[in-house]
Order: sequence, then structure tokens, then C-alpha cells
Amino acid sequence: MNENKVSLIVTGLEILLPQTRSIDSVVQQLIQEAKREIHVAAYLLTKGALHIIEQLERSAENGIKITILVDHLEEQEYPIVRRLKSLATRPNVSVVSFCDPKGGHLHAKVLVVDRTKAVIGSANLSWGGMVTNYEIGVLVEGETAWKIAEIIDRLVMLAKQW
Repeated sequence: MNENKVSLIVTGLEILLPQTRSIDSVVQQLIQEAKREIHVAAYLLTKGALHIIEQLERSAENGIKITILVDHLEEQEYPIVRRLKSLATRPNVSVVSFCDPKGGHLHAKVLVVDRTKAVIGSANLSWGGMVTNYEIGVLVEGETAWKIAEIIDRLVMLAKQW
């Protein structure tokens, strides 16, 4: 049985404990360290997380395969929609809008890098989620990260069928 290493990550300086890292710094580090692929599942993306989009753009330039699944992409902030659509023109990038015809929403906030590390938590990809809100998440390293990437792959396939 493979074991997972799990570390607590947070947004909000007042709740940052010893040995606890910020969600934003972990997300940025993982994107920067990616060697093969990045999966993102997001409910909300705002201009406040433009630095994350810029990092994803740099990763795409370096040939990293990127899959971004966003709840109702067209309803996100226009500058973000424009950037993501531009990013999606690259052959190694897939940006998919999750629009469940039955009215369900993709409410996940997940980043998986190389199927070995995953960030899962309450933080949206927004200024609040990364900096000003009080959010809690975990960094998972191990087999579970692979399974999370597989779930995102299945959600992407489902979204493309709608």
C-alpha cells in the first residue's frame, strides 16, 4: 500500500501555524516545478489570480501539458476568459467549460502536478482565495494525487460530451 504525505496549507496570516505554508505559495511552487503535466479544476477564476494564469502560460511555453476545467467558463471575468482562450490555442493546453445540463456546478478547487502532488481546498483562484480570505486546504503527495488527476480527466470527458 502506498502512503500519502498530507500537509496543511492555509490562506490568512492570522491562522498560519508553524510548519504551515500558504496556499498561494504552494500553488505557485507546484506549477513552477511541473515537469510533465498540470491539472486545474476551478469553480471561480478572477483577475486576482492573474499571477497563477501567467505561471500556467509560462509552463505551457515550456511544453508542459495543461488541462484546465472551469465551471461555466463564459461566466467568469472577461479578462480571464480571454487569457484562457488564448492559452487554449496551444497544442499542449486544453481549457474546458463545465456546464452540466442538469444544473450542477463544478465546485472543486484542485491543482494536480505530474499526478504526484495535489492541492485541494476551499480557496478559489482569486485574490481572496489566495491572499485575503481565511481558507484551509491540503497538499497531498502520493498515489491519491494520481487518482485526483484521473477524476479531473473523467470530468473533462463528461464536460466535452455536453
